[in-house]
Amino acid sequence: MNLPALSENRPLRLGSLMLLYAAQGAPEGLLYIAIPAWFAAQGISAEAIAGYVAIILLPWSFKLFNGVLMDRFTWAPMGRKRPWLILAQLLLIASLIWFSGLSSPGEALPWFAIAGFAVNFAGAFQDVAIDGMAIDILGEHERASANGLMWGGKTLGTAGFAFLSGKLISDETGHGVAAIATAIFVGLVMLLPLLLRERAGEKLLPWTAGQAAPVTKERQLTRWWPLLRNVVSAMLRPASLALGAGILIAFAAYGLKTAFSPTLAVQEIGWEREIFTNRDATADLVGGLFGIFVSGWLADRVGPMTALGGALAGMAVLNGTGVLFWEEGSFYFAYLLVYSVFFVLMSVCTYAIAMGQSRGTVAATHFSIFMALLNLGTSFGASRLEQVRGMGGYEAAFAICAGLSVIAVGAYLLSVRLDQHKTSSSILGDEEMRL
Repeated sequence: MNLPALSENRPLRLGSLMLLYAAQGAPEGLLYIAIPAWFAAQGISAEAIAGYVAIILLPWSFKLFNGVLMDRFTWAPMGRKRPWLILAQLLLIASLIWFSGLSSPGEALPWFAIAGFAVNFAGAFQDVAIDGMAIDILGEHERASANGLMWGGKTLGTAGFAFLSGKLISDETGHGVAAIATAIFVGLVMLLPLLLRERAGEKLLPWTAGQAAPVTKERQLTRWWPLLRNVVSAMLRPASLALGAGILIAFAAYGLKTAFSPTLAVQEIGWEREIFTNRDATADLVGGLFGIFVSGWLADRVGPMTALGGALAGMAVLNGTGVLFWEEGSFYFAYLLVYSVFFVLMSVCTYAIAMGQSRGTVAATHFSIFMALLNLGTSFGASRLEQVRGMGGYEAAFAICAGLSVIAVGAYLLSVRLDQHKTSSSILGDEEMRL
């Protein structure tokens, strides 16, 4: 049976991107929520958990190099990004299997960080491949709605596997079954890139019939110098620099929140490990549903920058309130729920804006730079937990998260203002580029 190509079928295209992002979110539910909560229940310190989170997040900061490789090299008869996506998912499955075989965190915490680094190294390649494919095959007027579905899929994947992993992880038997379950899910989703072509006429597998699509040949760069020159030129635009700064600052706040959340809930408020993973997963579920059904529509209706500004302002107010009420369990559960909605809206709008600034032949690389800054900010924020707590405990952590959100709004607004004077892009029309 010859299935339609992704570029030719909108429901198949959007549904596939959503499921691929769910497969990207599943390891995050395991690594970022269930495992840190398990560590906290095992008595691992907040600083040690923050160090683990900071290390496993580092591969996401290397996405620039992933984007360069993917824009420069591919096997065009199978599509621009599909060969990379299949390879990345194979590596992701293998690294999750390795992660599943580790012993208890008290004996092997550094190995958990190393294996988690490997999982995210493969996940970062998968992410850049999906994003590059999305830029290539999405229509100009479906990017905000597509990003809502993609981020919704990711948060649902994170929520589902945070909840499932919380159930499967046992203080007696460990985390191995949870990691294997995550690997199985990624393997099932891998059927999508195995069975669906990017464009009609391409090879489904290396040994099947087909050839590179004309648009793929046109966009594929075959020399290093034009690629590097175009990337540097695109990234040195003042609007790109301001956008990069906004992304770095906004997601540093998210990284700090990700680092302090497990120990605050388990060791300070007194929630059981499973209660925390269930409530954090519930928050991600709410955020995922919001991403699918509301965020794209809202960004289209009021404009990505307006929606983004509202999300960051809401996060600033929410974190400011946390300075006063963080010790109350009922408040913190509400905090997790509301934060998830604001974070998904911020992320969807950031992706849409960054896609709008990504340029034709180097789109994957340009976009991956923005995403590298996003993840570098997250890793940096997580790594600052010990320093921030030394300044004033969890109250200081909430206050700094609020302040960073306010500063990020200014950087994003500057980017939009600078962007109003730019020339037309080969990716989006002027009206969409102006947001």
